[in-house]
Amino acid sequence: MSLLTPVRMLISSEDGWDELARSHPSLAASFGKVVLPASLLSSAMIVYAAYFHGEVYAPAVPFRQWCYVALLFLLVSWLCVPLMGYVIRHSVRSTRPLAYRDCYRLAAIAPLPIWLSALTLMVPSPLFNLLAGGTGLFASAGLILHGLDALFEHDHWVRTLSVTYTVFSVGALLWALVIGLLVLPLL
Repeated sequence: MSLLTPVRMLISSEDGWDELARSHPSLAASFGKVVLPASLLSSAMIVYAAYFHGEVYAPAVPFRQWCYVALLFLLVSWLCVPLMGYVIRHSVRSTRPLAYRDCYRLAAIAPLPIWLSALTLMVPSPLFNLLAGGTGLFASAGLILHGLDALFEHDHWVRTLSVTYTVFSVGALLWALVIGLLVLPLL
């Protein structure tokens, strides 16, 4: 897999997805290789932003409260991935039963752009951070669309779009709830 493969996966149902379709990692492997590092990075970036730029985001909030928010974000991220795997499994209409681990794998890959957008917290600009988070959300939609097409739907484009809309809607709602959970303790 080249360095550009993950970028191509956003816009193609073939590049990178065929290699991913041949592997069937366990839930623990998907969690350990994808979810754990990415969610830890995001949580660490929240702590970083609080420590170095807390006055830009919420000046009256003590650092300790930011640490609670980062921990809450980490735990909620870990809970959302299996929930999204369940949503994917029950949204895809297939003649054969889908392995939950394959649905979980897509649910683990889809939020990567959102988690990586937390790197922008190094720059103390809420507007820039918001734009990066929104871009990450739409990049996740591309991963969901092309991942569903490559891994499950295969050549049923209208059905793939329908399932993508369902999965993305649930995921975006969860993302909004997570953001709400993060902001609430800071008010």
